[in-house]
Amino acid sequence: MNEEEITQYNQCSEDWRHYDRAIWQMPTVSITIASAILAVAYQYVQDLLPRAVILLFGGLILLSLTVALVKHRLFQEQRTEFLLDTEKDWVDSNKVKRTIKRKTKEIPQLPCYKKQIGYYWLLSTMFIATFFLFALSGLSFHNL
Repeated sequence: MNEEEITQYNQCSEDWRHYDRAIWQMPTVSITIASAILAVAYQYVQDLLPRAVILLFGGLILLSLTVALVKHRLFQEQRTEFLLDTEKDWVDSNKVKRTIKRKTKEIPQLPCYKKQIGYYWLLSTMFIATFFLFALSGLSFHNL
């Protein structure tokens, strides 16, 4: 385990943490944006066409954030594999004693949520919010 390996491992760990923070912040940002768009569209805009355009624009923003969420998850998975491979190599060469366990697939304290992965809950929230804004936009266009 030389200095270059440790530096690369530490940078990859920091990347992993960055993606994890971004993944968990994305739904909060999305719901905040959706709430602001809904407030503007229904509180301050009375005409249906501008309302529909505002809602459509909001749906596109949420769709873009959903794509960003998926990309962050893919990048995080790539970093996870690198970290696991590096740790496995270090264990195989007796540089360290064991690997770090990072993947938690279940929440054992809450039996009703077993076998649910948090990422899929976040992704579902993003899709529902996006669909909701697109549906409201479609209804506004329909009522023109």
